[in-house]
Amino acid sequence: MILEQIEGIIFKNRTKDQLIEDALASLSGLLADTFTGDDVNALKTEFPEGIQIEDIGVQLKAAVVYLNSKEFDVPSIEIAIDLVQEKTQFEIGTYSLIFDENCEQVDEILNLY
Repeated sequence: MILEQIEGIIFKNRTKDQLIEDALASLSGLLADTFTGDDVNALKTEFPEGIQIEDIGVQLKAAVVYLNSKEFDVPSIEIAIDLVQEKTQFEIGTYSLIFDENCEQVDEILNLY
């Protein structure tokens, strides 16, 4: 019940699930460009050697609200998704979208390990 109340205050313009869907769609587009498109961001060499797009699984890591942050304007919301190699469950990295208080995307972060 309290979680629903908090979400009702924070996610006024878009629900948490909608922001997660946005992050997954954005990540899918980035991976498709990297592995089957023009790789405009030159990311393919950053992934483990020999990995293919179908080898990459995703898991929701967190939906975070920042009230104080050195990194982001506040308040802001981060949707973080872990990328894992399906066969080994080895974590490849984390992809995040950052949204402002109006649920407008303000940043995109990909950290590969």
